[in-house]
Amino acid sequence: MQKLRKQISESFFNPLLHFIPLLTFLVIGDFWGLKTAWYTSLPLAIFILIYVYFYYKSIFEWLLDSTSIFIIIATIISFFPNQILSKEFHPIIAEYICLVLLILSIIFKSKVEKRINKFRTKTISMDNNLNEHFRIIRILALILFLYIHIYLLIILLNLDKSVQYQDFTYNLYLGVLFFVLVYEMIRVSAIRIRLLREEWWPIVNETGKVIGSIQHLNSLNDTKKYMHPIIRVILIDENLIYLQQRCKNELISPGLWDTAISNHVRMNETMDQCIQRSVNEQYGLTELNTIFLSNYVHETELEYQYAFLFIACKRSDLVPNPSYIDRSKWWTLKQIDENLKTGIFTENFITELDQLKRSGMLEAGICSCKCRLKDTVYEKLNFVSNNSCN
Repeated sequence: MQKLRKQISESFFNPLLHFIPLLTFLVIGDFWGLKTAWYTSLPLAIFILIYVYFYYKSIFEWLLDSTSIFIIIATIISFFPNQILSKEFHPIIAEYICLVLLILSIIFKSKVEKRINKFRTKTISMDNNLNEHFRIIRILALILFLYIHIYLLIILLNLDKSVQYQDFTYNLYLGVLFFVLVYEMIRVSAIRIRLLREEWWPIVNETGKVIGSIQHLNSLNDTKKYMHPIIRVILIDENLIYLQQRCKNELISPGLWDTAISNHVRMNETMDQCIQRSVNEQYGLTELNTIFLSNYVHETELEYQYAFLFIACKRSDLVPNPSYIDRSKWWTLKQIDENLKTGIFTENFITELDQLKRSGMLEAGICSCKCRLKDTVYEKLNFVSNNSCN
């Protein structure tokens, strides 16, 4: 659970941490001057860097880049020649410089993203972080734009009590910034809590190595296909194979006959944990002894599947859960072969049937969970391997 929590926190990192030192510099500078602003915001930026290094290390380099940009902006503000502008414009110089740089970030968004992609982590999905980062940039740019132009309008109109109007505008500006800060903190926390309750699937590459993660509904609804690990368990008894008919509301291969046990591996879940969870959900079993047979890659209309294929002995206490399985029964090899080209079997099962035939397991005489399943598998696989070499 701790690993999953960290995974979700990193994949939905609070974007305000990139901007808090800069906002602090602006506000402190307005009240107590640039010197105090440096003394306050720079240690804060260093503290955030240390915090991220220990708790979100995969995002550290990105935040380091943001901190460098903050220092550059603060330096420009500190050395800007105020004398070139009338004194009445001095209170908004810092905000104006920030606004210009935020607008430039939006204009050159693709180049900014390209730079971030050079050092962002490759082990988690960062699309959320990038989208949230630019969302905050747009919000801050809008707030600064409105504040600056309302302030300028008050000056240009030369209103009576203009100082009071300017003070009111500035206080409103601070209030909006504070509201956005609090709102985003609450919003990100709420999203993380919701994500913890959802099912996350790991994303793997062609070798089965985990390179990312994604919420399962987002994966199935995305136009891009991701590769996810799945477990597949074949139940056999001599030359009999136990098959299930998939429910008609399934997104993949609805109504087709398939291997007895099949499921997606969740994030930070081992293969064995996934198997035990699956047999409990689908058949109400608390334990199932299996042995790994092979793995393969299969493409569906919604995803790529990195399948781990296991075999297990016959169980007499199988009670299919109707929420997952419409029908189930034992099939003879002859029955399967006679219907193999009728389109009633999933493509996964057709692939696995070929592997199962080549393993020699259908003639092994397996009958109970106390049999020498592991030894039999190795004996048969070695026998097939030796004969193929000869």
